[in-house]
Formats: sequence, C-alpha cells, structure tokens
Amino acid sequence: MSERLEWEDAGGFEKLIGRAATETERRQLRRVKEVLGLRDNDALWLVIFALQYYDSLYRQFPRAIATEAASVMARTREAAEAQIRAGAETAKADLARAVALAAQDVARDVARRQTTQWLIYGMAVGATLVVVGIGIGRILAP
Repeated sequence: MSERLEWEDAGGFEKLIGRAATETERRQLRRVKEVLGLRDNDALWLVIFALQYYDSLYRQFPRAIATEAASVMARTREAAEAQIRAGAETAKADLARAVALAAQDVARDVARRQTTQWLIYGMAVGATLVVVGIGIGRILAP
C-alpha cells in the first residue's frame, strides 16, 4: 500500500508541481495519509496536493531571498565603493584647488608686504635725500 501511495498519490502531486517529488515531500504525503486516514481516491488529496505545492514553493523563498539579498548587497557595496572613490577624488581636487588659492593669497600678501616695505624704504631714502639736499643747500648757500 505504501508503494501504491508513492506512485499514485505522489504521481498526482508530481503532475501538479511539474517535477519529481523529493523524498521529504513523499514522506510528508505518506504521513498525512496515515494521520488523516485518507484513501487513495479521497477528494481531499487535491487540496493536500495544492497545499504541499505551496509549501514547496514557500520553502524556496528563503534561498531566493538570500540569493537576491547577496546580489543586492554586492551591487550596493560596488556602488558605495565607487561613490567613496569618486568622493575621494573630488576631495583631492577640492583640496588641490584650496591649496592653490591659499598659495595665491599668501603670494599676494607677501608681494604686498614687500611692495609696502620697498615703498617705505624708497620714501625713507627719498626723505633722507631731501634732508641731505637741504642740508647741502644750506651749507653751500651764500
């Protein structure tokens, strides 16, 4: 009778799912038959087959979800790494630009200081020359 269950009952199940039933699925069908006292031609088998079919589908979801989650994580990691690299390159470019601007500002400030310093020196020399010229003019003046 168990042999008959495997081929007739499981065969209907296999037609429904479109593949060979696994040993676990066959064991579950035999257990349901024994516990509920079902006969081979009982109409309840159709409902049980449908439920068993959905059970086998739902058992595949964790694997499919895990596979898709791993794929999403890999793509997310790649995108994050690309963003990090792009951000680092942008930061380097911004830093180089900031350093260049700061260097220009420093050079401009140094040039202003030097210009002011030379202007003061020139004015001091000019004033000294004027004073010396006045002094020489007084000495040489009749």
